[in-house]
Amino acid sequence: MLYSFNDKQIKSVSEVEPLNRRSKSNIVIEKFVNIHKTKIEYSRFIKSCRTEEGYGLTPRSEVSPYALCFAIFGYNLLGHKQKIQENKAHWDMLIRRELELKREERKYFGKLNRDKSYLQLLTFSLSALFILGTLKADPLAEEVLELIPDDVGTELKQSGALAGIAGTGNHAMFLGVFLIHAKSYLGIDTDEALDTWSRLHLASMNQFGFWGLSKSMSHLQFQNGYHQYEIMDYLQTEKVPWNKTAENVALLADREGHFAPYPGGGGCYDYDATFILTGAGSKSVVRHSDLLVLTARTILAEQGLDGGFSESSYVRPRSVENILRSARHVFSAHGQARLERLRHSLTLLRPKHNRIDTHWTEYSRRWGESDLWDSWFRMQTIARIDVALDPERISEWGFINYPGIGFHSALHKKV
Repeated sequence: MLYSFNDKQIKSVSEVEPLNRRSKSNIVIEKFVNIHKTKIEYSRFIKSCRTEEGYGLTPRSEVSPYALCFAIFGYNLLGHKQKIQENKAHWDMLIRRELELKREERKYFGKLNRDKSYLQLLTFSLSALFILGTLKADPLAEEVLELIPDDVGTELKQSGALAGIAGTGNHAMFLGVFLIHAKSYLGIDTDEALDTWSRLHLASMNQFGFWGLSKSMSHLQFQNGYHQYEIMDYLQTEKVPWNKTAENVALLADREGHFAPYPGGGGCYDYDATFILTGAGSKSVVRHSDLLVLTARTILAEQGLDGGFSESSYVRPRSVENILRSARHVFSAHGQARLERLRHSLTLLRPKHNRIDTHWTEYSRRWGESDLWDSWFRMQTIARIDVALDPERISEWGFINYPGIGFHSALHKKV
């Protein structure tokens, strides 16, 4: 499918004039013609990360339960139902086994409800088991129930989520997922708790549609606050200022359509921003169509020769070209966003940041090295833009009809 934007009207390729007669204002996603090829190459990369024991985050890294979930998410996004069905029993066993091992391990490090690595794996596992079709048979009741607090309001306040503390958006989303899961799969009435979750978040929003004290829009606000929007989107929470929030997020885009505080995007930043811009609805899609097209074209052009996507190709090496690119990135921003970019630019020059470390794997990957996480996020970004431009394209992608990352509100209409 090829798209053209002419003023504020979205048209399919069959409705527009030939390319050589286009006005300069028309923007075309030429690469969308090759979206099928992009999917094939992405599938090839997922396969390259597989070993006899499972999946690694990259072809060079060791097997990781997180990577297995990312691989399942990728195959689901591509609509590879047969692949999922063929491996259903084996992957279900691996997920549950690794989750239990992680659970026992992390108990020695403190409270599970504050352990991000475990909470991430549990929520990823719930989504993966939903895709496999095995969640209903064993919905991990014990694991979920032990993480639901007696008082949701107190938990949100003590965690810092309502104050926009860095990293707490994740925590708020985890809590939202567990409350929805308990209601849908465990038969527990969590309506009051979910109402409290939504009410407190709405009441504590700042002027930018996020959380925390800030005089201007920042990358931290939307990257942290996106997680709460995932839950509000799933719950179809009313009175959420989607369009105002989208306007503020759009201000942070760089000239390539990336949204990170460093050049080259970053899978999380680009997806989180696109989620807000497209989740706001048709009015936002039309208003920001040029930006969405730019983001899609840029990401599609950044697919690696191995079929995957990386965090950024412009952080390393520390060349003159990349340093100048970083400087332009800093001075093209304003207010708090400029300070964020400057801080990241200086911090990332340090040798300790030559490679990327995460709790998902012992292997430290290169900035420009393709990995399953960034690849899934990049492809999700393309998918959301594709569907935003043509809602009928929802059937071409496999979103996850379960709360959290990978969900699409159009799935509600299918229920």
